[in-house]
Amino acid sequence: MSTDHDSYDRQYVATHAEAHTPAVTLDDEMPRYGLLAHDKTDLWEETAFGLVAECGDHDLLMWSAGYLLKGNGRGVWIDKQAAEHDIMFIAVPKSQRGTMSDNHFVRSGWHRTERLAWDDVKFERGSDRVLWQFEQQQFISRPQTQPPSWHAGGSIAGLELDLAYSQMGKPLWNWGSFESAAQTQRGGYDVFARVNGSIKAGDRTFVIENGQGVREHILVGQAADPIRNLPAPRVMWWLYATKADKDGDIGINFFRPGIVDIGTVYVGNREIKFNPAAGKGSISYHNLAYWEDPRSGYHLPVRWRLSMSSDECLVDLDIRCHGRAYEYWNCDAGVRMYCYQICVCDGFVQFPDGRKVEFDEHLMLNSFNRTILVKKERMDGPVY
Repeated sequence: MSTDHDSYDRQYVATHAEAHTPAVTLDDEMPRYGLLAHDKTDLWEETAFGLVAECGDHDLLMWSAGYLLKGNGRGVWIDKQAAEHDIMFIAVPKSQRGTMSDNHFVRSGWHRTERLAWDDVKFERGSDRVLWQFEQQQFISRPQTQPPSWHAGGSIAGLELDLAYSQMGKPLWNWGSFESAAQTQRGGYDVFARVNGSIKAGDRTFVIENGQGVREHILVGQAADPIRNLPAPRVMWWLYATKADKDGDIGINFFRPGIVDIGTVYVGNREIKFNPAAGKGSISYHNLAYWEDPRSGYHLPVRWRLSMSSDECLVDLDIRCHGRAYEYWNCDAGVRMYCYQICVCDGFVQFPDGRKVEFDEHLMLNSFNRTILVKKERMDGPVY
């Protein structure tokens, strides 16, 4: 594989610029790694669920995912074949909004001793559903319901999940179609969703009503190389926020894989893309404030300004973090830190017809990841 760090980012420019919004099918919900030459390449396939929600006097964030890993290329994932099962969960008082302090969080997965054998993951396809099972946790897809729906349930890391996801708008195929993965080394979708259900943590049960969710299923081949694709000081950012509105639900998505910026606003079934490298609008995203994290020792970004502009739409958000969780991915070439941050934002989305949707202390998810250690550090610099 080339160590041209920029090429990985530039592939996002092309796939994001494409118009591709078909409905998710049962075939799409089955494992798709067979589309790649998995006996001679590295790959990861992810099935995942995200959530932010207000729950009584607390704000919640959850990220729960399962991963199929193949290390038959240069050995990025260390094992020839294996699986990962992870979760991060934050519950912080609403009274802390806009300020940062050391919060406890739940985390499991990606430590070497937590890795699963490939055969530990179970799959089942029925006439109207697909089930993936990782240990005591189940991810169920029912894409043929109206609207399409998913369920994340079972137990992990001392939590009991019972979460129902209902699709908002259209699927977002920003990774490209699964059918094209053999040529592009990537494929998959994200779906914004409304979430209802519960999370039981110890003696407390958090009841979620109308939470903001995201569901994704992604496959990436040899191009997925977490350390080599993101050399320091580059940082990958991903955030989302959704809001119900009488004139059409709003979804905001921003992604910076390293050196390029990609954003989208979803208004009902309409998709407005911001992709400066492809000549679509402009994006500005800046860190405004930091916090010294006593647990990780990291100089943690905790406030940002996101602006996206085009002829079709203007986005302006001031984003502030009040809770974090993080984990470390150990790969063949080094270690990457993943950090999820529960936030609120103030600002607006405005359209040419004068419609303006305000965001006032609106809950949202932000996240970043970056390389924190390269295996081969040398006097002349890191060797990838």
